[in-house]
Amino acid sequence: MRVDIHSHTAPAKYLEAIRHDPKSMGCRVEKDDQGRESVVQDNGRSTRVRTNLIDPELRLREMAAEQVDVIVESLLPPLLSLWAPTAVGVRVCQVVNDAIAEDAKRYPGRMVGMGIVPFQDVGEAIRELDRVVKEHGMRTVLIPASHHGKNLDEAEFFPFFERAEERGVLIFIHPHEVAAADRLKKYALNNLIGNPLETTIAQASLIFGGVLERLPELKICCAHGGGYSPWIRGRWRHGQSSRHEAKEVITRPIDEYLGRMYFDTCVFDPASLEFLIKTMGSDHVLLGTDYPTPMMGADQVSLVNQIDGLTAKDKENVLGGNAARLLGL
Repeated sequence: MRVDIHSHTAPAKYLEAIRHDPKSMGCRVEKDDQGRESVVQDNGRSTRVRTNLIDPELRLREMAAEQVDVIVESLLPPLLSLWAPTAVGVRVCQVVNDAIAEDAKRYPGRMVGMGIVPFQDVGEAIRELDRVVKEHGMRTVLIPASHHGKNLDEAEFFPFFERAEERGVLIFIHPHEVAAADRLKKYALNNLIGNPLETTIAQASLIFGGVLERLPELKICCAHGGGYSPWIRGRWRHGQSSRHEAKEVITRPIDEYLGRMYFDTCVFDPASLEFLIKTMGSDHVLLGTDYPTPMMGADQVSLVNQIDGLTAKDKENVLGGNAARLLGL
């Protein structure tokens, strides 16, 4: 069973809810002169919604062509309403989560739901986490790598991670807004550099800020191969031994905390992917395509299978075994 942990959607019922009551959803649907639809949020951000984001059967056909058996669906991150008032954020999360859960029920064994939470209000985020676990049986939720310039080790976010650990939910960290955005406007650098940088900062914050020390059973999966952390872990290790600021909160070796995290395969290069799997362990890397974004790596199954340095068991773990274990499939 090959399971894609990193696959995005914009459910049809989410778009229906926007058309029905744009004010409550904090956005509207617009068409251009060619009939192409975009979701325009009240903060001005516009996101094209292509057919393969809306149509689940098309997504399943396209991913089956890439040898993927199971899609773990999450909302396309630019559509997250983290900028909005809490009431809007809660409404969007409820609509999206219910729609994704409906997809999972409609296509059992082929689609799995990944929830979203209104991270602008931690109390509401916890309530929505509890709801999707109780009502929909979801075992994973997506959160941003930071929120309004705040890193994930801020005390206000800790109760959410505490509840996620208690529930046994896998937290999938995906960039939303990126650090140094003003310097990354050209050449798509906000995506090429900014997204992996955001994920790296998130991991470092959770580690050096003591969140993982306080919550030893918390399950974290990081998008885009974990950003830069697998490659600079030696620098973190050296910093922990030589910089007092890097060891004020934590008591155990950096590698122990980092080794508890999970990473998707979306790094686009066989040598880099082999390094990631061998460095972080084949039991901590999950197949992830970033479908159907312009940056997707749709051929991830083939990429994993062509790496000669991996055993059959390594490949089985990465392609689906790890996701099946974490999500109870």
